[in-house]
Amino acid sequence: MKKYDRGWASLEIGAALLIVMIIVAWGAGIWQDYLKTKGWQAEARLVSNWASAARSYIGKNYTTLQASSTTTTPAVITTTMLKNTGFLSSGFTETNSEGQRLQAYVVRNTQNPELLQAMVVSSGGTPYPVKALIQMAKDITTGLGGYIQDGKTATGALRSWSVALSNYGAKSGNGHIAVLLSTDELSGAAEDTDRLYRFQVNGRPDLNKMHTAIDMGSNNLNNIGAVNAQTGNFSGNVNGVNGTFSGQVKGNSGNFDVNVTAGGDIRSNNGWLITRNSKGWLNETHGGGFYMSDGSWVRSVNNKGIYTGGQ
Repeated sequence: MKKYDRGWASLEIGAALLIVMIIVAWGAGIWQDYLKTKGWQAEARLVSNWASAARSYIGKNYTTLQASSTTTTPAVITTTMLKNTGFLSSGFTETNSEGQRLQAYVVRNTQNPELLQAMVVSSGGTPYPVKALIQMAKDITTGLGGYIQDGKTATGALRSWSVALSNYGAKSGNGHIAVLLSTDELSGAAEDTDRLYRFQVNGRPDLNKMHTAIDMGSNNLNNIGAVNAQTGNFSGNVNGVNGTFSGQVKGNSGNFDVNVTAGGDIRSNNGWLITRNSKGWLNETHGGGFYMSDGSWVRSVNNKGIYTGGQ
């Protein structure tokens, strides 16, 4: 091969290697961006879970939080509080991957102080880059996702809203996450806890529990498996096949269509043992007793003799 041909070949090889290196570097950059994006999406899911737990906590403790907050002084909810009350699993970490700690600041609505509103804010740790904040704000699914760039203001995804942190008594720094839980959002959470759910909700037994008396308006409860109660008061009839009582049965009167069987004595404090027709008292074991079949004589059942050790 001529010398000038070898030179061109070397140049071509060098150019090809350069192109390969550029492609590799470009691909590595894209891959790194992809990994970062997936990480930010995972962080957004964690924030969403935390905000959802805070929403449920506020709904369950709405009245208590009303009493402990004002329009300017917040009631603060921490991760520990959510874990101790079962709204977050015990394994939920106190800080995220950047060492930031989430807290919810609950205040009364300035226009309607009977209603609550809240802001979930991260603080401490390492700030997120702006690109991460914008991505996570869009991916947060509970409440309205946002971020903090200037340390003073929470800005919503796509700049859809902007609220001063001081309105919620919250403090943070730039590069942090924020989630707005509006008055409507929290009113809905309170209503969730007021409903009696027809089906079991895993981890939420309170949704199947009554916290006050229920008035059926003279309507029925049908197809009940078992009734477990401390006291039952009835103004009408109680009908059943069998009844077992471990204590006393009291009433003004009792009517039985068939038999009454007692394991102990049958006593009358101020009344009689009264029978009708030609019935009376019978000892089933020995076949003796007393009865009357007319208005004159008390007769012995089966003509049994009457014995007395006295006169």
